[in-house]
Amino acid sequence: MQTQVHTRFAGSGWGLLLALMFLLPTVIPAFGGQRFNARLDNLAGQLVRQSRDAADRLERDYRRSFNNNRRDLQRLYQARMFVAGAELLAQMTREGRSEAELLEAVDFLRSQANFETGWSGLRSTLDDISRELRFGGGNPGFDPRDGRQGGRRNNGDWQDGQVSGRMRWFGRVDDEIYIYVQGATARTQLISGQPTLNERFTFTSPLPRRPLTVRVNRLRGRGRVEVFQQPSANNNFTAVVRIVDRGSGATDMEFEMLW
Repeated sequence: MQTQVHTRFAGSGWGLLLALMFLLPTVIPAFGGQRFNARLDNLAGQLVRQSRDAADRLERDYRRSFNNNRRDLQRLYQARMFVAGAELLAQMTREGRSEAELLEAVDFLRSQANFETGWSGLRSTLDDISRELRFGGGNPGFDPRDGRQGGRRNNGDWQDGQVSGRMRWFGRVDDEIYIYVQGATARTQLISGQPTLNERFTFTSPLPRRPLTVRVNRLRGRGRVEVFQQPSANNNFTAVVRIVDRGSGATDMEFEMLW
């Protein structure tokens, strides 16, 4: 039974994670040139502790029961594998790996984790790590005031290279919503589908109270993200973003709005 379950996980991506754990000393060299981010290091450590606690609870429940089924064993395997992934992320953070590598690790953990009862804190911590990497100085070359990253503009499809501000939004979207952005706030209106969950947004600076043109780039999720209405005096300088996802079930959506 255990061999069959292990083989299934190896085919779904966990085998690669195990291989990386064995190869860790050679795959990840020391990088002394990266600036240490204490908050990022603390968040990575918090994720390790949370995942260990969740896995320990699952194991205690498993050992106490004499009616476990295949699904129970799979959940236990998955929990322990998530702990290994969280420990790998923490080590990558201590080694000063690049923002791109760390974000890939976060996305992998988010896709593999079983966010059920008792695991909600893990999703929140992963989101905090992602925000810290993008906005909190996780990459020493990133300056949120002008969108520079490593001395190069990171501004999507803008041609003139001028970005005075940006807003990033994350949420779990089902079907269709509008997001009204005004100043330093973002309000969601449900058009169809289930209510939006886990909404979070971050501004580098408030949206100005003057006519301007905003653009959006989808960073994660399926479906379509588009500017439905540009800010103007007629709408009290509010930008309206439309998200449409006709796929089955909800999807984690993340986008950035630039101006």
